[in-house]
Amino acid sequence: MKFKIKGNLFGLLCEDYQEAITNAEVLLYHPWQKDNVLQNAVSSEKETFRIVNADEATKRKDLLIAKATTDELGNFEFVLDEQYGNTAFDIDFVCGSVPKAPPKPKRNISAQFHITTFYPKWKIDAQENYFFQWSYRVSSKWWCQIRGAIFDAWVIFGHLRSCDTGNPIPNALVTAWDADFLQDDNLGSATTDSSGFFRIDYTSVQFKQTFLSPWINVETDPGLPLTFNSGPDVYFKASLAGASLIDETAADRRNNVGYCLCVNLCSKINVGDPEPFPSVWTGIGSAFNISVGSGPKDFDVSGYAGTGKYALTGTINLTGQAALISASGHEIDYRFLVSDVTTPNGGSAPAYGNFTKIIGVTPGLFAPSTVLNLIDKSDFTKIYPVISDQSDFDAQGWFNTNKAINRTLTSLGLGSITGFLIQDIDTLLTLNTRSLTTAPDIAAGAVNVGDPVPAGLKIPIEKVAIRFEVREAVNRPANVFNPISGDGTTLNAAIINNNAVFMKLAITELEGALCTPIGGTVHAKYTVYHPHLGAAVMHLNNNSSTVNRDITDGFLTLSGNVNPAVDGGNNNSLQLNNPPNDMTKCTYSLKFWALPRLHDGENSASYSGPLEQLFFYNV
Repeated sequence: MKFKIKGNLFGLLCEDYQEAITNAEVLLYHPWQKDNVLQNAVSSEKETFRIVNADEATKRKDLLIAKATTDELGNFEFVLDEQYGNTAFDIDFVCGSVPKAPPKPKRNISAQFHITTFYPKWKIDAQENYFFQWSYRVSSKWWCQIRGAIFDAWVIFGHLRSCDTGNPIPNALVTAWDADFLQDDNLGSATTDSSGFFRIDYTSVQFKQTFLSPWINVETDPGLPLTFNSGPDVYFKASLAGASLIDETAADRRNNVGYCLCVNLCSKINVGDPEPFPSVWTGIGSAFNISVGSGPKDFDVSGYAGTGKYALTGTINLTGQAALISASGHEIDYRFLVSDVTTPNGGSAPAYGNFTKIIGVTPGLFAPSTVLNLIDKSDFTKIYPVISDQSDFDAQGWFNTNKAINRTLTSLGLGSITGFLIQDIDTLLTLNTRSLTTAPDIAAGAVNVGDPVPAGLKIPIEKVAIRFEVREAVNRPANVFNPISGDGTTLNAAIINNNAVFMKLAITELEGALCTPIGGTVHAKYTVYHPHLGAAVMHLNNNSSTVNRDITDGFLTLSGNVNPAVDGGNNNSLQLNNPPNDMTKCTYSLKFWALPRLHDGENSASYSGPLEQLFFYNV
């Protein structure tokens, strides 16, 4: 049995942009500060991250357990044996370079950083190995300092957009300049991609140029008195096909910028504003498309989502896009209807008359959510979410985004929409599936531990169909509306569930005498059930770690189940001694977990449990 720690390292350059920390050596240690292991493990990484000096690194050499190297995506993996299955770890990394640093004379530089102390929360993979997934993002404050102060790697990250529409401007050449008293320095150029993104990497050599370079290099500020601060004073120019889009001068400079500069640039010149875009419903959250097929995001014929065969749960975002106006200039409305009658996905949709529930009309279906953002044209850092509200619907459940925008502008005192850009974030509306499921949970006392759940108590499979309708308001006062492309898109069947996993666990020899030491052959009893059961795991360990193993019986350990027919298991005489002489005098813990196949479109459900039974084994 192996214990695998899989992780990745990234460094933040800005709040919304990160880069993989590649070719770094990741070090796994026994905890150094043994008296503070628990405190360090629960502390925020912001509090524990630090530079490791040479003296500390030397003292911790004997505590080193393993090393790994990050790949081009920042990924790394440790494979450990069973002796490390119940311990805490310190984790550090050493980097001798940073990504995309401009070429410089090679220096043998490396620095070690302590990240944190952690206790792995082990899970079990399909090969019945334990694994723990761990990721870390070095804060921009630390990562930019590491890049610049240690490796002299400076970076400018930005977006170029249209000031009027907020649309990205691709294929533009952006050049960054440093405003100096003696001579302005060209820091570098980059071409924007399809998202309007650009990145310029440079070193201090490029902004410390003088007319005496390369013999004398120094950073000078424009104006008098002459000062010599460390950072460049940056301004930008941008062009497309020979036309100037941005023409800043030294007067527009950003003074003494740091190692990482993040900017949003906008051009007042309109660059290819698109026609009104199609209005379509395409998915459930970011995890699933409403298409039917065998892909990882598709729904199957019966209504399960993705290759994990998930049932939808909780509040789900109905995602896609809807324009504010149609191609003919009319406002657009849309709505979602729900039917309790379903048909197989890929076939004919349920009859229209079955769609009797409407989000925004039927009580309990609507859940407020952010449907778009308003970005201040004069300051792109000012972003105002437009959150859907019951008042944005009419009596038939038609949702009007323009009404929601005007309500938001009025409530915040922001003035006219002309001062803002529209940022689409995919969510059209949010549906509360709890108002659609009716089956109650199985009562705790309904089934004895060790017995199967009777067929009469099993939770039925519940499904709904969802229909999207979209129209243009040709003449709203006269109630003249026309359906437009995308109207009538239907997901014929989506399985939904909001039930808890039914679980019970007991030690046979302790029934009626929970505090009595036991010996000889020990037996467990368990029952587990969920209509969409994905996994069930039982694990036994003692305080001395001489016993630390999963318990199996043909049903346990269940992992990665996607068979709807496998919905539970039970055993009223599961022997825990294996072999009989492996249980020595000690205190033991038996834990039981189960995982339902439930998903809200963004995240899957977590394991239920553990249920735990403690006992003292006296040979």
